[in-house]
Amino acid sequence: MSETRTAVGQNLVSETVSVAADLVGAPLRVVGAPFPGSRRTLVVRVLDGAGRSFVVKRYVTDEGREAYAREASALAAMTGFAQTPTLVAESTDPRLVVMGDLGDGGHLADALLGDDADRAVTTLSGWASAVAGLHTEGRRVRDTFEAGVRSRSSEPVELDYLPGQLAEAVPAWARLAAALDVTAPAGVFDVLATVPDRFRVDASSLSAADMCPDNNLVRDAGLVLLDFEFALWRPIAWDAAYLRVPWPTCWCAWSLEAAAAELALGRWREAVAVEWPATLGADFDHDLDLATEAWAWLAGSWCLTGLVDEEPARVNPVKPMPRMPDPVLRFLRTAAAGRALPELAEMALRLSRAVETTYAAGDVPLAPAFSRGAFR
Repeated sequence: MSETRTAVGQNLVSETVSVAADLVGAPLRVVGAPFPGSRRTLVVRVLDGAGRSFVVKRYVTDEGREAYAREASALAAMTGFAQTPTLVAESTDPRLVVMGDLGDGGHLADALLGDDADRAVTTLSGWASAVAGLHTEGRRVRDTFEAGVRSRSSEPVELDYLPGQLAEAVPAWARLAAALDVTAPAGVFDVLATVPDRFRVDASSLSAADMCPDNNLVRDAGLVLLDFEFALWRPIAWDAAYLRVPWPTCWCAWSLEAAAAELALGRWREAVAVEWPATLGADFDHDLDLATEAWAWLAGSWCLTGLVDEEPARVNPVKPMPRMPDPVLRFLRTAAAGRALPELAEMALRLSRAVETTYAAGDVPLAPAFSRGAFR
């Protein structure tokens, strides 16, 4: 979940635009204010003298070294394939990319936070179709993506960092359980590190990773996915499970109306089955359960750590979030289903009761569009 940039130094903007102008070979002028984004990046729209519009994204923190390598490599690899931004030019010093401008428009988060349930259902299914397009086309670019990441990074980079995050969740949950006074048998969380070896269907592709409801653009021709800073190669079940958790890495983590989520998931499965027929079968049902429960444990550890460590709650009026204890409770109740990780079902149930009691956690409300009212 990202912090919104509240102010950007004019010198940084000017320098960024100057570098971009050199890359495209034409003077550029900034149009409007910098885009709202994370503390990691500066994003601005620019025009050249011929009226061509570009979006320039600069990576401004140490984290930007890897983010630049992943995003530039993903955009370059996907050129001519799925509906993703076009990489026009790039710079390694300073680290930035120049992309074709896809224009203005809304995104899925707008639809979910609105008051039109039909629009939310349609946009959610559009998101699923866009993700399916990325998967079916992205499966062809592994070598190009991997070579790009290696060549653009000054340090070794894990193409798939999820196994490392799952391994980190093992000691994290042991600490969190102790903080909640929940007795955890030694080694009970070790099973989380085995998740990558439990997928039954061999179906992997390029993923944008952080495919939150606001990291896209709704256009007449279909929804376009944006933001590939965390792009990686992983089993496609991880992305499809976003509809079941839902939104494990996102601020807009309101609950989805069940029928709408299943409709979107069904659309995604039908589309990817063209390349992976097994995604329509029982083995992939298992993989979806596995990814859903693993996301619940991963995201649950990240969110509960903030509560246990008493980190200040982030408040952003343009990005309304559920009260943090509520998603944590939902994560743990999801994990307690134990269809794919039965070894942890009882642990999840006990932890959920502790979170409910300690933090007065309750159900995560439906996204406003599904509760028939605009967000207040």
